[in-house]
Amino acid sequence: MNRPDLPLRRFVLVAVWLPVAVVAIGVVVQLVLLPGLPATIAVHWGPDGEPDGFAPAWTQPLSTALLGLGLPLLMALPSLPGLRGGDAGATYRLMGAIAAGTSVLVTVALTWTLAMQAGLDSAAATPPVWVPLGVSLVAGLAAGVAAWFIQPSQRTADAAAPAAAPLALGPTERALWLRSTAMVPGAAVAITVAVVLVTLAAVVAWVTGVAAGVTWLLTGVALVLLVSAGTTVAFHVRVDETGLHVDSVLGIPRFHVPLDDVESAARVHVDPMGEFGGWGVRLGTGRRFGIVLRAGEALEVTRRSGRRFVVTVSDAQTAAALLQALVARRATV
Repeated sequence: MNRPDLPLRRFVLVAVWLPVAVVAIGVVVQLVLLPGLPATIAVHWGPDGEPDGFAPAWTQPLSTALLGLGLPLLMALPSLPGLRGGDAGATYRLMGAIAAGTSVLVTVALTWTLAMQAGLDSAAATPPVWVPLGVSLVAGLAAGVAAWFIQPSQRTADAAAPAAAPLALGPTERALWLRSTAMVPGAAVAITVAVVLVTLAAVVAWVTGVAAGVTWLLTGVALVLLVSAGTTVAFHVRVDETGLHVDSVLGIPRFHVPLDDVESAARVHVDPMGEFGGWGVRLGTGRRFGIVLRAGEALEVTRRSGRRFVVTVSDAQTAAALLQALVARRATV
């Protein structure tokens, strides 16, 4: 018999407790190795695989704790409220797998690159980084796959919602629906914290000379989060005779579903984490693309191709009804 709390328990196991255990083991091993290491160790390798950056040996356990545990927790913590509330979806399972894989990748890479310097007189004699880097990537991938299968399968309904009843609209009557929608404070704070923490992690990686792959990964994630936060905080939503328009208050990005491409429109309820993996401009299950700024009411437009465009906005029922009326009137012309 399936337990209703099983997805939550397994998610916490792979996304929280596994990273804690892996990082704890890695840090303990590194602390044991410290007495046999040069005072200054290699912490960065160039494109040729040779060491070109150095730092005090004690920075390696610190980096392992910050990156190996901090990054997985950034992925895990936003998912917990939804899982506790009974939400489901493959996105939770994926986030758990990524959290576990990231922790193992970072910990194995930093522990191995430290261990291979034990007994050296100088960090300049450190071997190339390719073997530990390759092994850590394989270990991270294996951990992620294992974490995926440890968690139970969670299926969500992917069928489009029933179309809204159309508004009564005369043959020549003009109508316009306008709303603004903004990210809820909790999500905005979470994204801001994520931007700050990942940026700090990237700075630490550059300063301490963490492996190049990890450093560039953190830098790229920080830049993506920064751009996303600035352009997806709030949107203007409009329904008129040309279709649906959703424009960021900063001007970009802009989205438009032409009226000729609208198959149907409906009011739906959205769970950001379970259906879209978070907040912002997101891809979701069931061929869905969304502007997801909060949980709850949303307008869902099904295109003629079967793809669905979702935007979380208040009074979505009226917007859907107006789109249905405009589509019906266009069909009679």
